[in-house]
Amino acid sequence: MNDPVSVAAVFHLAIEASVGDNGPLARATLNVLRTVLDDRSEAEVWAGSDLAYFGPAWRQARIEAQAPYPSPSLPSVADRITAMLKTVVVAEQSAVDVTAIDGRTLTLEPRVRDRAWLVASHVPAMLHHAGLTLGILPSLILLPKFPPHGAGELTDVMTRALLVTCQSGLKDLDWIERQGSKALAVSATRRSRAPLLARLALAYPGLRPSAVARLLDVTPQGARKLVAKLG
Repeated sequence: MNDPVSVAAVFHLAIEASVGDNGPLARATLNVLRTVLDDRSEAEVWAGSDLAYFGPAWRQARIEAQAPYPSPSLPSVADRITAMLKTVVVAEQSAVDVTAIDGRTLTLEPRVRDRAWLVASHVPAMLHHAGLTLGILPSLILLPKFPPHGAGELTDVMTRALLVTCQSGLKDLDWIERQGSKALAVSATRRSRAPLLARLALAYPGLRPSAVARLLDVTPQGARKLVAKLG
């Protein structure tokens, strides 16, 4: 899965994993993500064969991710992930015995195509369905590229990842609260987009004029003026 065609499929299925949440915040976040990369058009053009190949495993992973959990805890989520990984990671061929020129016999392990990302893309939904989060957080992927096989070790990995993610989120929230009063105090006319841009910049700092023009439906020149006014 190193070619650009497969990357389109990965993005499409990962984003689709969080589409089930129809709340206004989730939809707004999804729309902003798709201004960066429209996964639907990219997948349609480049990733048809990959979607056909991974589609059945992805749909099965989604069903298992949404099934009831025995308790609202990370160990229960880790148990589910461990079971899902065993389901989606399937060898593409059987082991091969090779005899060397000196008579020794070597066994080559079967080739395994990387499918752990199919499970990783559902981690935000799993945390939500298990009762650990109030909504599906699209960026909360807690699995390493090569996740551990044991549920206990996986729980430790997820706990550390959650700690880092929560600390980063609290830091961002603290910054937003400090900047919030400035955004609300922006002076502008009734039809000005400056107050809206000020609020948007809180959630997405560092927006460039080109992105502002698309998001606020203004001309590039107007976007540059708005950015300059807030700067």
